Amino acid sequence: MKWNHQPASSNSPALPLYLTHFTLALSGIPGSGTFTVSGPLVQPVLACVGEDVQLPCHLSPKMDAREMTVKWVRGSRVVHLYRRGQELEKVQAPAFQGRTKMLREDMAEGKVTVIIHQVLLSDTGRYTCYFQRGSFYNETSFDLHVAELKKEAFSVIGPAQPIQAQQGENVTLSCELSPRLDACNMTVKWFRNQTLVFRYPNGEEPGESQGTEFQGRLELLKQDMAEGKITLRFWQVQVSDSGPYTCRVQSPDNCDEADIELQVAENLHGFQKPLTVTIGILLVFLVSFLLIYFFRQRKLQRTKAEEFQSGQFQEQDREVAETSRDSPVSSEDLHLRQRLASKESISLLEIQEGEVICLLAPLRAVPRRKAEAGQHKNPT
Repeated sequence: MKWNHQPASSNSPALPLYLTHFTLALSGIPGSGTFTVSGPLVQPVLACVGEDVQLPCHLSPKMDAREMTVKWVRGSRVVHLYRRGQELEKVQAPAFQGRTKMLREDMAEGKVTVIIHQVLLSDTGRYTCYFQRGSFYNETSFDLHVAELKKEAFSVIGPAQPIQAQQGENVTLSCELSPRLDACNMTVKWFRNQTLVFRYPNGEEPGESQGTEFQGRLELLKQDMAEGKITLRFWQVQVSDSGPYTCRVQSPDNCDEADIELQVAENLHGFQKPLTVTIGILLVFLVSFLLIYFFRQRKLQRTKAEEFQSGQFQEQDREVAETSRDSPVSSEDLHLRQRLASKESISLLEIQEGEVICLLAPLRAVPRRKAEAGQHKNPT
């Protein structure tokens, strides 16, 4: 392979890798010692035709790679080249032009990933990632296997019905290979939309990190994988976990996937006790309000009755006063008037109903005596 300080043409012949090392050695440029380059944690990298595949590499120890030169090659063809903050697309091999993208968010930590969009079977091969800073450089190589989707090899089957669960429960998502094949040596990935949920074998590729909402909540049950059954256990699912999930299984020569729908319902049992307490408090307030309203209404009716009765007494007192101005008052009437005007006046709360009637009887007789007196004065 060829490593030049100037961009190399995709059609130019490449120097053998041993000749590059020999040239650097003669010029006194060390080949390593300041940093090492590492590729994907899980190798080889597996992909299906039409997928986007990520080829990550990173430096050890961590260091800023933004001012370095970074290059991916496959054989003699340049896949992607980055130099001094720019991506040089013109030097790419025609087969990769317009199909690659470089993830630069973590370059300050020495992590770089190139994405090849819509991989082809022809993209299968060995890739090398180079880093160079000044006169120092290092590299790493790894294989990419692209599999064609062959339904006759195996297919992945998911459940026909959605998986339903209550919030806080543990739930399992399962898919199976048909025919039943040993999945222990295959790559299994679970996705929700475009977010990685879980990956088997365990290992995290830069640029393909597990979603933070799933970390520490998943377990792959491996006891049935030899029979082609792949089961992912969810611990304490939440309503936010609802949605479509994809179980993708890859082998070196085949790849397939199945969709699974998870529906998580809100659990109302946890709110039952607070709800009961709230209802109890509301009932207490309601009963208290009704009792207060009842006693206030009763008191109001009693006050109105007393005012009405007092008005009747005042009306009768006025009649008595008018009668006394026109006729002499007997000793009985005078005694009654004094009693009505005294501090011992009649009250509905202190006397019985019968006594009131007896006391009112002489008052009713006053107009009658007045009329009789008038007849005596004016005999017909």
